[in-house]
Amino acid sequence: MKQEKSERKSERKSTPIRALFQLLALLSTCSALYFLYQAQLLPIRLFGFLAIGVLLILALLITLSKRYVFVVILLILDTIINLALSFVFYKYNDYFSQFGTHANYHEKYSLVTLADSELAKTGSGEIIYLGLLESDPYLKTVEQYLQNDQSTRTGLLAHTLSASDLVHYENLLTLTTSLINKASVNSGNLKTMLIGESYLESLKENNQEIFAKLHVLQDIELAVTPKTVEVTKNDSLDSPFTVYISGIDNRDHTLPFAARSDVNLIMVFNPKKHKILILNTPRDFYVPLAMNGKLDKLTHAGLYGVNESIHTLENFYGIKFNYYVRINFDATSSVIDQLGGVDVTIPYVVNTYHGRRHYEPGTYHLNGDQALDFARERVSISWAGGDRERGRNQEKILSAMLHKLQTSPNDLNRIDQIFTSIAKNIQTNFTSDDLKYLVQRQLTTLASWQTELIDVDGKADITSTFTYPEPKHFVWHPYQDSVDRAKAKLQEYLQN
Repeated sequence: MKQEKSERKSERKSTPIRALFQLLALLSTCSALYFLYQAQLLPIRLFGFLAIGVLLILALLITLSKRYVFVVILLILDTIINLALSFVFYKYNDYFSQFGTHANYHEKYSLVTLADSELAKTGSGEIIYLGLLESDPYLKTVEQYLQNDQSTRTGLLAHTLSASDLVHYENLLTLTTSLINKASVNSGNLKTMLIGESYLESLKENNQEIFAKLHVLQDIELAVTPKTVEVTKNDSLDSPFTVYISGIDNRDHTLPFAARSDVNLIMVFNPKKHKILILNTPRDFYVPLAMNGKLDKLTHAGLYGVNESIHTLENFYGIKFNYYVRINFDATSSVIDQLGGVDVTIPYVVNTYHGRRHYEPGTYHLNGDQALDFARERVSISWAGGDRERGRNQEKILSAMLHKLQTSPNDLNRIDQIFTSIAKNIQTNFTSDDLKYLVQRQLTTLASWQTELIDVDGKADITSTFTYPEPKHFVWHPYQDSVDRAKAKLQEYLQN
């Protein structure tokens, strides 16, 4: 009798504890199922069957736990596993949520004058006439800023200008030439210009003679309304779709709407045939700009906005882009620093333009900035292929990064920081749901994809471009037969 009372008393004490474990198991299971649903790793029907099966098994375990102690232990293990799965699925969702348009709400501009002018020497004076670029994608915003409430402006730009004080120029050469020659404007002379950061950086790299004569009086950040990137969105990711991948040269962790595109890849995905085509178009390809039909280097199209790069390539190859991905080179530098540097073998002498670094043949341990300077170099290796050799060096950097990740497990502990660095330097119209669906489709089909890499070729030349009529620039005149082959291959992959 006493033993029975003792057992009943013990059972009453254990009941609340058992109920707690049952509740924790139920809540953790629901949590894991919720985050799995959000992750969209499984088709909805398969997820439904899985959820019903898991909940039925849990109900059975809860029922049996009233009689058997070992089942309570199973519930505890179930809770631990579910909490771990909830965390994994949560991080998976968080990673994809970081990708997006990352639209810039500010653009950087510089007020520039001649280095030997009184304005440059004193830093004070009145601006009467101001040169602007007609091709600036934010021209109207700039004009409104200069003519509206002067309380929003500081320094030399505090003085309100009228529409007649703003002088428009077709390209950088005519603008800078007018500034240097102090061109007559109405009753005065042009003494200043206001240009975007991308144009100023491009001028620095492409025309040192003119750049050396200039002086920046004032830098401003102009609030802008983000431009819409113009692509033709695909109806379904189950049918062939195109992606434009643009690598821009900008080192301040931003993705401005107007920036030179030094990497221009066209990818065509054919989900039915499980094939991917990657077409590389050299940055120096001499192509007609979409906005005016005038010939220029492909990389310069980006100075007039990403839409100009997109439409120029669409017109050139006779296709439409469904998606775009813009990548800032700065992402590479950040990731390499977080990996503690990478080892790269350099087979020849390299003198980098950026960073002014010198390398003899050998193997080097490079940090982020050093690796990026090496990956961007093309002038001192022009004898080895210039643009093409630079592409090979970029592949070396990527291979070194992957090797470091594979051989240094400790670096996986920094996966959060690495992923964040990558995500904030990527701009795309792929939604998180789009990306999750692509992963889901691959997991459910386990298909093996075939990738084909092609490029287009041309004849080297030194000639004028629309953006820089002078000095003449290195370009590739496209070989029409290579372009025609690329067009045919694009159409082949776009067929279901």
